[in-house]
Amino acid sequence: MQIVKVRRVGNSNVVSIPKELEASGYTAGSSVLVEQLADGELRMLPTDRVRDRIRQTARRVVADHPEALDILANHQPADEF
Repeated sequence: MQIVKVRRVGNSNVVSIPKELEASGYTAGSSVLVEQLADGELRMLPTDRVRDRIRQTARRVVADHPEALDILANHQPADEF
């Protein structure tokens, strides 16, 4: 764990990532997803792991709301014409 400063570069704020984190996928030029949590914390995730996160969220939603998915699966849309 290191303390780093937020710096201004052009119109953006920038945080330097310690070089030790390169092994985790945080290399120069890599893309990351930055998400602000409800408590103000920031979460950063390499974009190549976003798909896994979406799948985990979908599985949780399916497990938490099976009745809603059952309604959608059995819905018969009305004729549109």
